[in-house]
This record gives sequence, structure tokens and C-alpha cells, in this order.
Amino acid sequence: MVCCPTTSTTHSTNFNGQLCGQSMVAAAPYNRIGAYPWVARVIFKNAGSGETKFPCSGSIISNRVVLTAAHCVLTKTDSYKLFGVRIGEWSSKTDLDCGQEFCALPHQDITISHVIVHPGYEQRTFKDNIALLVLNDRANFTVTAQPICLPQHWAGGSNYGLVIGWGKISGQHEAPPFQQVIQLPILGLQQCSHVYGRTIPITENNLCVGGLAGRDVCEGFGGSPLVEEQGGSYFQIGILSFGSDQCGAPGVPSVYTNVRRYVNWIKDNIPTFRNK
Repeated sequence: MVCCPTTSTTHSTNFNGQLCGQSMVAAAPYNRIGAYPWVARVIFKNAGSGETKFPCSGSIISNRVVLTAAHCVLTKTDSYKLFGVRIGEWSSKTDLDCGQEFCALPHQDITISHVIVHPGYEQRTFKDNIALLVLNDRANFTVTAQPICLPQHWAGGSNYGLVIGWGKISGQHEAPPFQQVIQLPILGLQQCSHVYGRTIPITENNLCVGGLAGRDVCEGFGGSPLVEEQGGSYFQIGILSFGSDQCGAPGVPSVYTNVRRYVNWIKDNIPTFRNK
């Protein structure tokens, strides 16, 4: 494993001109510190005790905006309120994440200025389950904190994607303290309609992912990005929206928000910041 290469054969940029979808840690396969630097943790804080919880994840799309699921930020819990995001963390057990070759900089906790929830969001059906977290301060981009690319001019077409976040994977009794990644198949929408369609409409604004026996993301992965790699850059194509209580049951996939269908909404609503 080699940290921080100075050159890259492919450079992709987001709509704001920032380099995106790049890991500064060069090696394959490698799933540890800095491999997927665009994943953020959503912080809820207890105003009385100061204790924090991380019920969901999101993705860095600019130095002031994190993309996540609307249901994550609208979650109502006793005494815990949406507070901020944590970026640049791999393991919650250590203040500094260290590998064999390097130690990452400390993680960054940044408070939220305001939330932009898609106006079409419906809690019962998870319709338009997408939101933007606008931060009070800029994130410092480091080896472990980088923006993901959005699929603006790319049709994609892979049959598999990677889901990255913190939480339980099927078969785990509790969530480990470190970031996890899992490769899952992208299915036809009819397979999710068969499982959920009687109560929740499945549309082109969704992606149907998973369905393998004993292999799926479970509790704690809400809002996590589903990404595909193309030409050396990673693009976010989905946001984990909802799944079944039978996590990892054969033939029971999870449903993701289809990010391709919301790129224009993101571009229209992402704030621009000058001199900040």
C-alpha cells in the first residue's frame, strides 16, 4: 500500500469544479484508512449529557455540503437532536487512525447550518428520500476526507455497486467500530416491487440492490452511499433508503434513492459560498 500518490491517470470533477471520487491511498484491494474518503457520519447530540450518536451516514459532495437520506435528518429521538457531521474517520475506537504506512489526521466534527430536504419527501413511502446538510464551516480535504463524484454525464451500467458506511452487515451481532464496505448486485426494479410494492411504490427514482442470502447492509447504514467506479473515479449512484427487517434474507433486496434522478435538484439547491 502506498499513501498519497502525486499523480493520477484520471481526473474527474464535480459541478463545482472540485476533483472528486479519488482515493489518495493507492492499492487494491484495500478497504482500510482512506480507501473511501467521501463517507461522513451524521451526528445526533444529547443537549444535556453531550453524548453523541451516529444513526446514519452520508457523503461529502463539496467542502460545505453532505448528501444523505431525508429520513436520517428528520429522525425524532428523545433528547437527541441533529448536530453535525463527522468526516475523516475510519475507526471510532482511536483518536488517530493509523495503518502500517501512515497515520491519518484527526477526524473533523462540523456543525450543521441548515438542512435542505427534498420537498416531495414522504415519510411513509420514502418518496424522494434525499437531503442536503449544509455545514457551518468548510471541511478540510485530507487523505481521509474527499468529495465523491455525482453522475452528471454518465449513464453507468455496472451490475454491482459498493456500499460504504458504519453499521451492521448481515451475520454480525453488533456493529464494529470501523467503516465497512460491501459489494452488492444491482437488480431490476421489479424485484423490489415484488417485495415491497403492495405498501411502498417502487419507481425509477429508486434502485433495487442486494437480495443475496446472508449478504446485505443492515441497521446503521441508512443514508450510506452506493458507488460505482469508472475510469479511476468513484461516482455515487445511490443513497440507502430502506430495507426489510429480514436483513440478508434470500431474495429480499434493499431500496436506494437513485442519485442520477436527483442531480439537477442537487445542483439547483446546493449553496454557493464566496470568500468562505
